[in-house]
Amino acid sequence: MTINAQVGINTDLPNAAAALDIYGQNTVGYGGLSIPLVTESQRGLITTTPQSEGTIVFVSYTSGVRCLEVYDGLQDVWQKINCLNLDPIILYSEDFESYSSGTGINGSGDSGDYPASVSKWTLNDIYGSLASSDYVETQSGVLEINDTNGPIELDTQSINISGYSNISFSIDLSGTGELEYNPSLHSTDDTNTVNDYIDVSYSIDGGAFVTITDFNGNGTTHHTLIPYYVSGGAGSAPFFQMIP
Repeated sequence: MTINAQVGINTDLPNAAAALDIYGQNTVGYGGLSIPLVTESQRGLITTTPQSEGTIVFVSYTSGVRCLEVYDGLQDVWQKINCLNLDPIILYSEDFESYSSGTGINGSGDSGDYPASVSKWTLNDIYGSLASSDYVETQSGVLEINDTNGPIELDTQSINISGYSNISFSIDLSGTGELEYNPSLHSTDDTNTVNDYIDVSYSIDGGAFVTITDFNGNGTTHHTLIPYYVSGGAGSAPFFQMIP
């Protein structure tokens, strides 16, 4: 014999289309459905099989992010249904204001607080092309790059983004003086002193670096940004501009 019925909580007349019908109002007040609350590590201890499809938990991450998640038995993964809106969390920032003036590298080597008191970034003169008057140093709360005669690499420290979604970043850049780019020299533009450009790259979980190319149409298929010129009444001026 098979008996089919619906389960009703706070109601004697459960909806015929529901296996479980919870009525929110009772003689005391209103109530809701409390989904099991687990941490990310506790969620990992839940025994799941393809038959666990549709299991729902509310996951609290160490980052402060909290998400309602459902188990996808077909793909064997917990899928986020919705995460509570939080104010943006800053995982990394650098304004270069906490260092003594002249912190970085120049034609003579390391300078100022670098590297002893700098933990958030490193500098690399890739081809050792800095001449005696050249430098990449902090000046008045900015990192200033002057006539490097070759590529300079700035790497941030590793940034933990585990448990976060919708990651974004922004960089403030400006340039003055003689800036130029000759596309015909692209094949050697990492070594010659003619081309000026900026590349922004990222790596996830130790993978290969991916370069963001042609940002907002102000770069090329090879570079994030190259100089572009704005004409005025007395001539033209070259600019780098990046506004994420």
